[in-house]
Amino acid sequence: MMPSRALLLVLGCLAACVLAACASVPSVPVPAGSRVVVRLYDPEDGVELALANETYPELADIYSKARPDPNLKLAPDQLVGELLASLDNAGLAAFGRSGGPDDPHGAQGYLLVDQDGRQRVFPEPAPEAGVEERRAFIRIKLVMGEYYQHVGGLQFVDNPRGRALFEDAR
Repeated sequence: MMPSRALLLVLGCLAACVLAACASVPSVPVPAGSRVVVRLYDPEDGVELALANETYPELADIYSKARPDPNLKLAPDQLVGELLASLDNAGLAAFGRSGGPDDPHGAQGYLLVDQDGRQRVFPEPAPEAGVEERRAFIRIKLVMGEYYQHVGGLQFVDNPRGRALFEDAR
């Protein structure tokens, strides 16, 4: 077999594997109209990343109005279901607990899942916590960051100056 044909065969096999892996991503059901929000709070930067399902009724017009915090993004319901399954696999199922954070936006980071009013939280483990728990929290942060980064977000901008905004930058 010629090297280029072998390379094409290998690339074809890899593409098939990737497609099969994408098709088999586990998911938690998120029916249309559900109210699911996943929040990751980092006290070092004071930043909170949040993903909600796109059919969350009260958030339908979130991209249509000015808001002070652009960190909330809407994601397709199925993607939010995949995020929930990925978080459980990363350690939320093992180390999370029912309820919300003890001190929202305080000195301790956390990942919070609010699913139709039922809350689960995984607070950032203390330094003396077990190695597995600390690793799980890092995995959860990485998973949330990956999903959040790949979801586009829009932001309403109130700009009465029009094109002058860009001309000043020059």
